Amino acid sequence: MFPPQTFQLHLLTNLYNKHTIRAVDLNSVKKAVTQSLWSVCAECLKERTPFEGEPSGDVLICLRCGFQGCNQSEAQHSTKHQLAQHPESHCISISLSSWKAWCLECNEELSTHCNKKVLAQTLDFLQKHSVKAASATSSKVIRLREEPEDSADALRGRGPAISTLIPVKGINNLGNTCFFNAVMQNLSQTHLLNELIAEVKEKGHKLKICPSPETNLGPLTITLPSPEPLTSAMFLFLHSMKEAGKGPVSPKVVFNQLCHKAPRFKGYQQQDSQELLHYLLDSMRMEETKRIKAGILKAFNNPTEKTADEETKRQVKAYGKEGVKMNFVDRIFVGELTNTIMCEECAHISTVKEAFIDISLPIIEERVRQKGERTVRSRLFEFAGPSSDDVACSSRPPGGAVATTAAHKSRQAGAVEQLVSTVSRMGLSHTSGERIPAGVCCEEQGDTARQPQGAFQALSHSYMPCSKECSVQSCLHQFTSVELLMGNNKLLCENCTERRQKQLKRSTADKRAEKVYTSARKQMLISALPPVVILHLKRFHQAGMNLRKVNRHVDFPLILDLAPFCSASCKNMVAGEHVLYILYGIVEHSGSMRGGHYAAYVRIRAPQRRPEQRRNMSGPKECSTAMPGQWVYVSDTSVQVVPESRVLSAQAYLLFYEELL
Repeated sequence: MFPPQTFQLHLLTNLYNKHTIRAVDLNSVKKAVTQSLWSVCAECLKERTPFEGEPSGDVLICLRCGFQGCNQSEAQHSTKHQLAQHPESHCISISLSSWKAWCLECNEELSTHCNKKVLAQTLDFLQKHSVKAASATSSKVIRLREEPEDSADALRGRGPAISTLIPVKGINNLGNTCFFNAVMQNLSQTHLLNELIAEVKEKGHKLKICPSPETNLGPLTITLPSPEPLTSAMFLFLHSMKEAGKGPVSPKVVFNQLCHKAPRFKGYQQQDSQELLHYLLDSMRMEETKRIKAGILKAFNNPTEKTADEETKRQVKAYGKEGVKMNFVDRIFVGELTNTIMCEECAHISTVKEAFIDISLPIIEERVRQKGERTVRSRLFEFAGPSSDDVACSSRPPGGAVATTAAHKSRQAGAVEQLVSTVSRMGLSHTSGERIPAGVCCEEQGDTARQPQGAFQALSHSYMPCSKECSVQSCLHQFTSVELLMGNNKLLCENCTERRQKQLKRSTADKRAEKVYTSARKQMLISALPPVVILHLKRFHQAGMNLRKVNRHVDFPLILDLAPFCSASCKNMVAGEHVLYILYGIVEHSGSMRGGHYAAYVRIRAPQRRPEQRRNMSGPKECSTAMPGQWVYVSDTSVQVVPESRVLSAQAYLLFYEELL
């Protein structure tokens, strides 16, 4: 529901509408809604053969008679009803998804806080009825029988009936917490999260740690202590979402636990769903990391810095390095990006790896890529020089290339802090004493460094977007495209600088070589994929002193092939095969920066095989056009089945994809 602040502008211009007196009848609305299906277009019910009714896109309710009609571009049953001949005016309606009131005759939005109390009273009644309807149906929601177009039996209404029990419950809004509810709906439908958190919820859970072969250590089985408060609250919430019984579910316990970890969410102010997701997952990751470390220390009889000998310290460190990566957050959501940069003068190649919990994609607007969006990623290349052991490898091959810009010559001292900040924005905060999974800043000099021609090679042929295309694939294409570093963005190449220094030493011992800046190429590619990939469409960005929202629709596929955006050396992948992920959840943001609303679309489907059963099939996988499962729209406590077409028209903010096994 939109907060009252949404309507402040209307209070100045639309305090009074001349049609309110004769176009709003609260008693008629009350009578109508109690005698009909809630949030279902009455005309769609008549025109099609329903099993138990059908939700029809965005439904508007007439405030004169209580007629519920869809606002779809094809049918427009709500508009047709308002334009039909009536003895009285039926020009005012309210959207049951956004709760906005609209006068058709005036062609303007109305303030529900105007001096006509009947409008505000009607809105209040409808909102309360919406909560009651969701509670009464609990997990039972409306569903239409499947009707294949080429089936005569289906057209005559003799198709097979499908069960209407959908395991989705609404979530109570605690006060401007729709940003939280939308994320929680998607997490509740993340099957692997439900499975792994159930495994580790109990005290005494056993965890087997296998360190890397070079440590010459065998496996270690540890016993984990009790889970921390946020993880425990999360498990109870997920369990209650699956439990049979009344809905909706209250998220108060888990939300309060999160507020203890991140006080910024206290106060019940509207917040950002992506930031919420980061804080929630990272906080649980920190709790589980702490728990695993405690289990390792207990296995060694809790040694201290004073009592432990060097061999014990080595073993604890080795097991801890592998053990912390076994927390359920890393196993589900954390992947790896690799930045590759090559000097055009000496062809030296260096790489920087970083963990991600989601991938933030700038939305391609009508004009060419914005300069500011490019520089966010190019900052990462300033930090290939020596840095703290907390975030960088302890050893570095001599003569490596360091990426920086001529305008940033004096900023090397802050390299570590800026890198950590950048990694945090990519989705995983680095905390003291904890290791970022997969290595955050680590130069590699492997096969890629010895083969410049293959430095920028993807797992499959590049995706080529069409002209003016705005899709997830085109955004990923922009994100992973090769860029030239020229002008003020030239590369500070240590290799070229070292060569220049040697030349000067041979000619004179008094002169010292200046740093050499060269043109270079750089590219970001995915080098490790998690079982669940979350894509963040950057709809909000700074425009001068204000935040601006990009409302452009972004097309997204139900099945996404990530192979064109993965490096040729991507872990557990084979060149030439498809890397398929299937969409199962969306967080949608509607409205403006002043007053918006977050809602969720989730796909109810059967769980897939465990992610440990990795893809071993050679050759491309077949893309099935038949999408199993049923899409459900959830707005706080309101739950309804929706057609796939409505899902594809959503203004997506976060997209949840799971590996197609």
